[in-house]
Amino acid sequence: MLQFAISLVFGLTVGVVMSLMLWLNTRFTLTEFVAIVGFVFIGCTVWTVTEGRFADLTLVALLIVWTLFRILFDNLKRMFEKLLTFCMSTAVVLNYYIYLEFIGLRVDGKVEDSGFQKLIYMVVYLGIIAAAFLIVFIKKITFFSNSWERDFFAHEDRRMKSNRTMIFSFLMVLTVVIVAGIYMSTGFVREAKDAMFYLGFEFFFSLVYIFISFIMLKMLVEYYILSDISEQEKQHQQELSSFIKMIRAQRHDFNLHLHAVNGLLEAEKYDECRRYVSKMVSETEYVNEVLPIHDTSISAMLYAYRSDAESSGIHMRFDITTNLRGLAPEGYEINRIIGNLLQNAIDELIGQTDREYGIAVKMYDTTDSAVIDVSNKFFGNAEELSQVFDYNYSGKKNHEGLGLNTVRRIAESYKGVAYVEVDEDIIHFIVHLPKKNRRSAG
Repeated sequence: MLQFAISLVFGLTVGVVMSLMLWLNTRFTLTEFVAIVGFVFIGCTVWTVTEGRFADLTLVALLIVWTLFRILFDNLKRMFEKLLTFCMSTAVVLNYYIYLEFIGLRVDGKVEDSGFQKLIYMVVYLGIIAAAFLIVFIKKITFFSNSWERDFFAHEDRRMKSNRTMIFSFLMVLTVVIVAGIYMSTGFVREAKDAMFYLGFEFFFSLVYIFISFIMLKMLVEYYILSDISEQEKQHQQELSSFIKMIRAQRHDFNLHLHAVNGLLEAEKYDECRRYVSKMVSETEYVNEVLPIHDTSISAMLYAYRSDAESSGIHMRFDITTNLRGLAPEGYEINRIIGNLLQNAIDELIGQTDREYGIAVKMYDTTDSAVIDVSNKFFGNAEELSQVFDYNYSGKKNHEGLGLNTVRRIAESYKGVAYVEVDEDIIHFIVHLPKKNRRSAG
């Protein structure tokens, strides 16, 4: 009976450890919960059958199987989140084994024979872990946001992406290796004169090291994500500054144009005046088309992309009947959506000889959302369209396949949608962005 109680407490402790680590990295689903329950049952069985012997190796093997199950079950999505959960869970479980070694000794270094006393100490550890889990669960505390993996690893620069992957992987592996090394040393420490002191030191050191490693990983992720956002905002400020300078230049030239028109009218050169006014209108048309948008940074970005497209011989036209005000996404997120759609369209037409259609940008309101529709002539394979928004998918050479995935991710994070339609030989990338009142109602 006592052995069964010990195995049950052991299994529950491991299950709570897994739940805690999983919750700190993401919000687990019902499937995850069922898997953890099964994991607890297997852990109890292993402990009972082996009477605690070789349970450490078996448990690590089960953790590997559980992680592979999570990765394959989710089609390789969020793989680094799953690997982080595995590494940190393994480190905490190893810390638990160090704790078991620690409580299995008397002060004088002799092995403790009382299984009941060991059970009490195991319940204490379970109580601490369970209390920690209840706190983070009730308070909804998570170390990482739901989109941390994509925001951290899905960088457009391949070298930057590779560096982040190596640094993050190194910190994960280092944590497990150091804690595993401490655990393996307990066998030698147990024979030492002051075994109780050294085992206690190893237990607390490994626990603190795991906590510090978690904090370091969190700081690393948040630092790079904030750096990316700052870089995007800096780019938007540059575009905004260029747009404002252009507006001021037009305002400065306006008086000169008025004098020129007045002179032509007084000289009764009506045809020449008509041509002059027509040229003035065409020069201001670009700005007037994007003026309905309330956020100047979005207007600036549209103007900048249009200038880039025109310089490459690609005509871009706008049909904007919404001001994009009151949407759930922030302005910089809307900029990321529109910017990725426009860049995708420009990349598609670069190198193509047929540019007659150019790029059409349409924005309009529906009852509960704003719609962004970017279209251009389609030159690709219609069978691959179902994958265009997938992570790391690209139909172009030397492209990471991150732009369209970013568009869908931002839209879906606000309960919007992003999809593609083909009308004869014209492809439309369409995004519905909900308004704030709709998101709060959902």
